[in-house]
Amino acid sequence: MSAAAPALKTPPAPAVMTGARLLVSSLERMGVEVVFGYPGGAIMPIYDALTGSSLKHILVRHEQAAAFAADAYARLSGKVGVCMATSGPGATNLITGIANAMMDSAPMVCITGNVPQGVMGTDAFQEIDILGVTLPIVKHSILVRDAAEIPAAIEQAFHIAASGRPGPVLVDLPKDVQFAETAAPFGFNIPNEAAEADPDAIAEAERFIRAAERPLIYIGGGVKIGRATEALRAFAETTGIPAVATLNALGTVPTDAPGFLGMLGMHGARAANEAVQASDLLIVMGARFDDRATGKLAEFAPHARVVHFDIDASEIGKLRETHVAVGGEIRPAIEALTARMAASPL
Repeated sequence: MSAAAPALKTPPAPAVMTGARLLVSSLERMGVEVVFGYPGGAIMPIYDALTGSSLKHILVRHEQAAAFAADAYARLSGKVGVCMATSGPGATNLITGIANAMMDSAPMVCITGNVPQGVMGTDAFQEIDILGVTLPIVKHSILVRDAAEIPAAIEQAFHIAASGRPGPVLVDLPKDVQFAETAAPFGFNIPNEAAEADPDAIAEAERFIRAAERPLIYIGGGVKIGRATEALRAFAETTGIPAVATLNALGTVPTDAPGFLGMLGMHGARAANEAVQASDLLIVMGARFDDRATGKLAEFAPHARVVHFDIDASEIGKLRETHVAVGGEIRPAIEALTARMAASPL
């Protein structure tokens, strides 16, 4: 799987509460322990509802710090990071952190307050269309129009943030929704099913590897995100194929491991870059051919064919021709390939 899917706690019996209190209860039910944020008028009802909650709120000095802290928390804990901000400038101050989480596939739920629905579209004080502004840099965004929709919206947000290729999800709550009272029941649930590796693609990857003379494993951050570190190490040890890593993949293979050549790219190790250029097959695992790693893409690994493992189908073949595409969850795919390679060692 990708990011850790939250374990749902037993839902409480429906009780009349405000939308703000329902939001806090929904976060508690999703197993959230920490939220990062900075208060303001349009999100103050939610801050008031934190009183008596099990949630630990970490007050930052600027909303941008809340977004970056939630991103870092997600990467270090394997859980979904949560940040909060008020409307207008509070929400827009989250943007750089949201974009960073999107680019680096960090699971994050960003909760913003907004002006009451009755004054939306009137250029009210600190009003901004934060859903429209963040559209290119989020996996999904939700405008909650009714307090009864809050539990479903929060569970959907966490599911989308953590599943597949992780990323940020924005949940926007107008102030009238936060004040509204409702007896909405909990219990909305979305199954999180892992995609199986395609056996035909795995078999084709094996064929390409066995035919190669100078294969090289190109490790990306998707290996960490997909919790495939141990699977990757087993594959490298089983095959004896040397490996290089991107910045976000450092740590997946010990630096003193046999065959590990270090980080590739413009700030990488010379040995790693020379191995890439000499390779005749790149086994790309959870990487996206970022320009910091490839330099001039047209001159990158000019003699190599590509076997590309990635949960995000849109990344496969986007920047470099792919000869074998292996989609779905990366850990079971690597494990399946390792099993085939172990049956007849190189």
